[in-house]
Amino acid sequence: MKIGILVDSSAGIIEKNIESKIIKVIPLHLIVEDKDDFFDTAENIENNNLIDILKANKKTSTSQASPGELMNKYDEMLKEFDHIIHLTIPSNLSGMHETAVMVSKDDEYMGKVTVIKHSLAANTVKYLAFKYNEMINNGEREPSKFQQEADLWKDGTFISIIPGDFQKLAKGGRAKSLLVTILKMIKTKVAIHWLEKPKKLGLGRTYGAVLEKIYFPLSNEMKNSYELLIVYLNEASIKVTDQVKNFFNEKKVSFTIEEIPTVFPWHAGVDTIGIIAIEKSLMPKNK
Repeated sequence: MKIGILVDSSAGIIEKNIESKIIKVIPLHLIVEDKDDFFDTAENIENNNLIDILKANKKTSTSQASPGELMNKYDEMLKEFDHIIHLTIPSNLSGMHETAVMVSKDDEYMGKVTVIKHSLAANTVKYLAFKYNEMINNGEREPSKFQQEADLWKDGTFISIIPGDFQKLAKGGRAKSLLVTILKMIKTKVAIHWLEKPKKLGLGRTYGAVLEKIYFPLSNEMKNSYELLIVYLNEASIKVTDQVKNFFNEKKVSFTIEEIPTVFPWHAGVDTIGIIAIEKSLMPKNK
């Protein structure tokens, strides 16, 4: 059985830039002022100056791939593969997961698509997709094994976010479970622990203060050796990103810098920072 992997653009994978021929990407939608709709692709972002639009503080929102778009992608992939492992953006961020489950139950896709249940986000999903690629290359053909791997990542990862603009995040409906009173504290930074039900880690007037609120549970929860990723847009404030890097340098924690997938700052502001830790034992050998 030939297996293909499908992710959406929230994973931060640019298909043409990776060696794998079995990982495919379906774009989500980036929407400006409730009227201009762009596929979330590197080409569209560059050609339409979408990061400049984000920095200009215009109203920005996202939309999932439509059922029709998803069906077209499944049809396209099933010409090449016998089975699809679909790793969507998590259900606590979008209805994409529910749409995929619904479509996968259609008669023409029944038994041919496995939609993975998880609460992982951003670059974490990218590395899980790479791990799936490794599993397939090593001969894994049992769909249930991919769900089991995702379950391991739930306990072996730590995902946190410092929104660049918490008001923007809340207005977009992505922070309903958090304290709305934070909105009154204009200069306060917020650290969010990204779980199945995201929760507030802490508040602070400075990035150093909120990073301490992230570092304490991170160091407690990640008992095993881990790789730390600091993710943000290239266009984020250097003043902000330097504070984050300096914090972990002072803690003598090594890290890798990566670009955050656009859909996250699209909801939470251009200076949004993600702090992600993944157990080294889970990471794919070829990244």
